[in-house]
Amino acid sequence: METRFLESLLAVVETGSISGAARLQGLTAAAVSQRIRVLENDLNCTLLNRSAHAAVPTDICMRLLPAARNLVKDARQLGAQIDPEGLRGPYRLGAVSTALLDFVPDLIDTFRSQAPDVAISIKPGTSLGLYEGLLSGNLDAAITAMPPFELPKGVACRVLEEQPVVHVSPGGRSGKNGARDKDLPWIIYDRLSWGGRMIWDAHRSLISHDDVICELDALETIAFMVAQGGGQALVPMWRGLKNRRFGLNIKELSGSNTRKMVFLQLSNSPTSAVSALTFEALRKGC
Repeated sequence: METRFLESLLAVVETGSISGAARLQGLTAAAVSQRIRVLENDLNCTLLNRSAHAAVPTDICMRLLPAARNLVKDARQLGAQIDPEGLRGPYRLGAVSTALLDFVPDLIDTFRSQAPDVAISIKPGTSLGLYEGLLSGNLDAAITAMPPFELPKGVACRVLEEQPVVHVSPGGRSGKNGARDKDLPWIIYDRLSWGGRMIWDAHRSLISHDDVICELDALETIAFMVAQGGGQALVPMWRGLKNRRFGLNIKELSGSNTRKMVFLQLSNSPTSAVSALTFEALRKGC
């Protein structure tokens, strides 16, 4: 049995569809479908209930998932033993949206020069979603905001950088209809997100609760909306904002808290050597 085919099955279960698994693995939907059919023939059972836009695991599939995850993990550990440095095989890294441009391009260059036998795949997501992916074994490591809770002992957390909270408003002009900064509505960094919760708890007194036009977990979109004169916001100063500025007035808050960006991995991960290289490359970039 091909463990790569089991990886495709796990990807379908994670994403909820054949097309989602194909995007996650860099394959065509037809290739993923073929892998699932081969598994179903080998096991003589139906693993997925398929519809036009979704693929739901059957009861039999749900019972097989723990063993499938263990087989994939064991296969990856076996492959890592071939290379004494452990720098080969697949590596699945999750990253929040701002980290994709802040960290990932330099990281890819590092892998190309220092670990060419590592097949890295990058999964975007929210901090919470990526953390859950790490715990479930669908990710090897993740770049997230600092979790707002104590992590279990099996999860290693290392700080990459601290991003100060800043106030952003339209640059070079007033907001829509000539509104001044103090009269602009607020665009809120989602309070259910880890970073947004930290900013809200520390700076809620600065925000007019009666004049909030929207709340979202998409910092680049918030910056764009503010730059277009749609409002004002409190956001962390991620590297992309600092470098590009988006045509914004940016003011750092005195005594401001910071959003800590962290690198999460399982302590007993079979890809610990790759994670060590990843962390050092990320820290060097910071």
